[in-house]
Amino acid sequence: MTEPEHPLPSPEPPADPGARPEAGPAEGPEPPGGPDAFSAVLGNATLLGLGYLLVRRPHWALAAAGAALALVALIALFPHVTAWRVLLGLVWAGAVVHAWWLTRRPGGTPVPPPAPGGAAPPRWRTRVLTGACVLLVALAWLRLDAWAITRDAEAAHTAGDCDRALASLRWLLPAHGIAHGPAADRGVQQRQACELLTAALSDPDPAAAAEKLERYLAEPGALWDGAGPERAELLLDTVVARAREQEAAGEALGGHGPAVAAVEDAFTQLARTLEDAPGQSGRVGAVAESFLSSLDGMAPCRAREIDGWLLAQDWEDPALARVMEPQAEQAPVRMFDCAEALASVRPEEGAGAHQEFLAAHPEHPLAARSAESLIATEEYCAHPAAFPAAPAYEGEGPHAMRVSGLDPEEYGFPDSWRADTVEETVLVVCVQGPERGSFQRTCAYEPGEDQLLLPFSGSTDVDFYASAFTLQAYELHSGELVEEYTEEIGDPCPEELEYESYFLDIVPGEYDSDYSAADVRGMFDRLMD
Repeated sequence: MTEPEHPLPSPEPPADPGARPEAGPAEGPEPPGGPDAFSAVLGNATLLGLGYLLVRRPHWALAAAGAALALVALIALFPHVTAWRVLLGLVWAGAVVHAWWLTRRPGGTPVPPPAPGGAAPPRWRTRVLTGACVLLVALAWLRLDAWAITRDAEAAHTAGDCDRALASLRWLLPAHGIAHGPAADRGVQQRQACELLTAALSDPDPAAAAEKLERYLAEPGALWDGAGPERAELLLDTVVARAREQEAAGEALGGHGPAVAAVEDAFTQLARTLEDAPGQSGRVGAVAESFLSSLDGMAPCRAREIDGWLLAQDWEDPALARVMEPQAEQAPVRMFDCAEALASVRPEEGAGAHQEFLAAHPEHPLAARSAESLIATEEYCAHPAAFPAAPAYEGEGPHAMRVSGLDPEEYGFPDSWRADTVEETVLVVCVQGPERGSFQRTCAYEPGEDQLLLPFSGSTDVDFYASAFTLQAYELHSGELVEEYTEEIGDPCPEELEYESYFLDIVPGEYDSDYSAADVRGMFDRLMD
């Protein structure tokens, strides 16, 4: 029996009413194959490589994040180096462009679709989260950058390198103030202080530069400890330069007030620096030592008052006290030289200077020369001073003396009364006179052959007066006045009256009695006993 050419289909089994239908293909649009360009670009704009992660490029993400973090670290360490910021900008721009290019090119690798039963996240959510990351990263970057800029500027400023500090601070923008206000405020203060410091250090006029440094030190952003010694050095340089100008103009013996005021200001600044910045003690000592050495080349009268002020101070800090030690030997020499220079042109001022020298340095090796100069100018009694090496005025006489106001040799003073050196001198005696003393007597004189007389007069009466001398005797050993008295001498009514006439030979009605050398020597007897 033959089978049919077209077999009939087998009958299907009856359907199970409780069975579930087989799942068919899902209806509707397919899920997206990857993120949109905007999300990828935003992700890479974070500098963390998030855009690469969205397009499944983990190696690119790691490379981008590593490069960005390395450059951020370099910028944090060296904010003043422009190259790091330029490279970071190039890395950021390259990552952004690359993310856009990856999402737009046809051969890009799509993000796998979600697992069965899952749902793709909405694009707005991806964009919002990525944008939030951008803002957070930008805020973090600005805070880190503000901190790095101010930290580097402060380090450079503290070291005195304001060029580097300003190079860092130029990157400080208003956006940094929004992200990190305190750091930005410090940066503004740093910039103002550094600009003033740079202007001061570049000013060729020392006085103007010192004034700018004073303003810099008052700035809240001032950090350089070297500004104090620098200002002091400028002030002292001004003093030295001014002294040289005055000496060149022939004013070597002029006044010194302004110079001393500047020196006082400078050393006050040095002392304040040692209190505030002990680490600057070496620089402070160098500035002081340099100035003190310059005093040796200055005219002695210009250095004298400066020395006097320096030696009168109580230098508590060892850095200044150690530098001042040589002054104890050098200052007296300059003081003596000044007194000698003054004595040669203005004896009275020179005597006052020698008096000051002997009062300040009575035991100095130059004290003998100073006492000799003071006595030689015959100004000793106006400016008495002690010379302890001289013998004391005590015991039996005679007491060797130096006399001013008359010439002992002219009046035959004994050698035992006269001192040749200050080491032998017991007394310094100043004689004032002769002046007209008291009335002695009246004597009548007959006229000579050519004498003119009043009519009907046979003689002329002449009133005789003594000659008065005032003596002041100082003990050279102590500089104290030991005797002061007035002596009147003169022998009235000589047999012949000698006088000078110019027009008419008329006998004078008053006459100062003549005195002898013995009379003059007699005035000193009380001092020699």
